[in-house]
Parts: sequence; structure tokens; C-alpha cells
Amino acid sequence: MKTTLKTTMKTVMMAGMLMIALAVNGLAQGEFKGLGDGVETCPVTGEKITNKDVKDQFFGRTVNFCCGGCLAKAKASPAAYVKESYRAQVAAVSAMAKPEGHAGHGDHHGATAQGDGKFLGKGDGIETCPVTGEPINKNVKAEIKGETVYFCCAGCIEPVKKNPELYLKKKETAFLGKGDGIETCPVMGTPVNKDLKAEINGKMVYFCCAGCVETVKKNPSAYLK
Repeated sequence: MKTTLKTTMKTVMMAGMLMIALAVNGLAQGEFKGLGDGVETCPVTGEKITNKDVKDQFFGRTVNFCCGGCLAKAKASPAAYVKESYRAQVAAVSAMAKPEGHAGHGDHHGATAQGDGKFLGKGDGIETCPVTGEPINKNVKAEIKGETVYFCCAGCIEPVKKNPELYLKKKETAFLGKGDGIETCPVMGTPVNKDLKAEINGKMVYFCCAGCVETVKKNPSAYLK
């Protein structure tokens, strides 16, 4: 009985040592992807943490994240983003070569700053975040190009502010013109007053009243072909 118990314990210990060795070897081969310290910067994306409400316990210590998506990612693979101590975390992050864009939410924060200009939007900015495609938080929003855009987290705002054309689709402007701008007013479709005119997009356009002039100047593509 004693011999069997000793053999079992020895087997368990060897298996444990083997697992530890494999884990260490795996991390040594680059499995650790952490980009932040988990206190001031998100361990998944490296973004500065502006709201410390998103946090959880890892290896007996509290780790902060920039958003719920990053927390879920770390929970799914703790060893890839969190070290057992803060000191070890800082050392590991410092040792990492910083990539051109950090890998958070499927490379969503900052990866596009160095991109080739192709459209990278994943959401409409109304119900889903334009950066991650995740459901938005109605409290996280910003005015961009005259429109209110909603995001899943604060970290997604800056990339869109810096490169709105990469994340936000241009809305098609409905054509509202009713006249040719020569004999009939482009806004009202009524006969023009030849004294009311303005040069818009390189050509002279005539209007029925002064109010229509300003309307077309503000949005020429909606009234002029």
C-alpha cells in the first residue's frame, strides 16, 4: 500500500513538473502577449486605463483593463496577458518588442494608425462600436464630423478621432435638388431671380431668394448635379 502511494505521488509530482516546464517553455517561445501593467495600462491592448471599474483578480492580485472585451480575453487566456506579480508583469511588458499596433479586441486599438488606409470599421457607431464591432456603451460617445458616435470603451474613441475615414462610412447624401440653378431655383424649383446668384463649385448658380443661397452653399452635393 505504501509503495503504491509513493509511486502515485511520484507520478503526480513528475506530471506537475512536466506541466510547469511546458508552460515556461511555451511562454519563453512568445506566448506572453501582455502590453500593459494592469494598473495604469491595459494588459491586453496597452491603452491607458481611464476607468478602473473594469477589473478582476488574477493570481491573487487585482488587474485593471480598458474594457470588458479585454477582460474576457485575459480570462480566456490568463497566462498570455497577466504575470503572477506586478513586478514580473512590468518586466515582461518591458521586454516585449512593441509592435506597430497593439493586439486588443482583434487588433482594434492603434493597429490602423500605421495601416494602409483601407476601411477597417466593424460597427455602425450607433448600436455597435465602429472599432471592435462590439455592443456600444451609451455613456461612451464622441462628436466626430458633426455626428455623435458611440463606442464600447473609451480606448476606441481616439483611433476614430485620429482616422475617422478608416472607421466611419460616408453617408450617402440624398439629392434634394428641384431646379437647374439657371432658370429654376435648385432648392425650391421656382423661377430664379437673376440678381440672386453665387459661384458654387466653379459655376454660377441662380436662386429664388437669399435663403436658398446659404442652403446650397452648406450642402452643394444635395442640390447641384
